[in-house]
Amino acid sequence: MTNDNPMNFAENFKSKLAKFFVARIDPASLHFRLSVGIIIIVTFGLSSFTMWAGWEIKQCLMITHQYDGISANSQLWNVIHSLGIMSVLSLATITVFTTLFIKRSLLPLQQMNQWAETCTTELIPHQLGLNQTPSEVQELAQTWMEFLTKLSDAKEQQRQLFSDLAHELRTPLSMVYGYLQRSLQRSHNLAASQKETLEMAVSDAERMNHILQDLLDLARADNSTIPCPNYTEPLLLNDLVVAIAEMTEKFHHREIQLEIAPFPIEVKAERQQLMQILNHLMGNAVKYSAADEPIILQLTQANGLAIIQVSDKGCGIPLLEQSRIFEPFYRIDSSRTRSTGGTGMGLCIVKRLVECIGGTVELRSELGNGSSFILKLPAIPI
Repeated sequence: MTNDNPMNFAENFKSKLAKFFVARIDPASLHFRLSVGIIIIVTFGLSSFTMWAGWEIKQCLMITHQYDGISANSQLWNVIHSLGIMSVLSLATITVFTTLFIKRSLLPLQQMNQWAETCTTELIPHQLGLNQTPSEVQELAQTWMEFLTKLSDAKEQQRQLFSDLAHELRTPLSMVYGYLQRSLQRSHNLAASQKETLEMAVSDAERMNHILQDLLDLARADNSTIPCPNYTEPLLLNDLVVAIAEMTEKFHHREIQLEIAPFPIEVKAERQQLMQILNHLMGNAVKYSAADEPIILQLTQANGLAIIQVSDKGCGIPLLEQSRIFEPFYRIDSSRTRSTGGTGMGLCIVKRLVECIGGTVELRSELGNGSSFILKLPAIPI
């Protein structure tokens, strides 16, 4: 037992040391490559200088011994030994200072990387302080700033186009939809084929209205015009989840399995926005699951987060498609657009609204075994 302890200690120490170096050293980084390259060059130079200096000293002492009769063996080895020690110390010193110098020199690039991550996430260009950095880094930052500004302008134009297009088309389309509905109500004198054509027109007009409403919601979410204040009154999720389940059962005639925590769960959010989020998620579950399969709606709380999970037993989402499911206008199977009645914008709107109220939404899906959308919001301690 006593023999195993030192061995175990040594193995644990080696394992921890290896993990430390793996965590601290990135062989693919520019810092590592520059440091290794400079150290190799310096080591080669010092080694060459030491060998040359030792050979010169040896020749000098041999000549001195021939002319003066002085014993050179001990002196020669002492000088060469001292020279070797000084070379090792010099190499260690150069290695330390080289690593620190390179790390300091690459600091502007690290700052620029953090700045770029922030800017690309928010698409808000702002000036980065690079006063004492090399001119090459400043030129790169300026080029990136110009690119980001153009990208932000293009996205703003796209948002404005969505908003203007939806507003311009909404009024005439509403009038057409209302006229078609009135005509359908008075269609008792029409032939069967004419009535069928009128019903198809009403259905398409209704679908177009849904598309325009989604465009407006998406434009407002992108433009951050949806109000996101700090709400003083908490929102009880237990009642909200029950209300969403009852609405889905009433309008979609689907079985909803409720699993709600036995204690109250509250969050800070606007009721209408949260209702819109859950309506999209429940509608998505209704569209992509069989009519005889129940939809599971769960409400729990863990680690200070209120968790709402909407699960279906539908066809599931392929793994390669899951990363794009929250993109606007993206649909897994575009041929099913008309049959399901979706616009491809519901989940994108969900993601934007959830981020607006300080939460996150995740997807867990397995092909053939259904999908689960998990909504997480900061809970209010009770």
